[in-house]
Amino acid sequence: MILLDIFTSPIASGAQLFLLIVCILIGLGAGLSAIDARSTFSKSKKD
Repeated sequence: MILLDIFTSPIASGAQLFLLIVCILIGLGAGLSAIDARSTFSKSKKD
């Protein structure tokens, strides 16, 4: 609800774009670290 209020509120479009980019970067970082952790754990199991 709060996130929806942020994107629908009449703030500057630059701020909306900045928030969107930040959210995307956080999502990509979480996905990459999950993939890295999974590959690390699978390597240690095989050895």
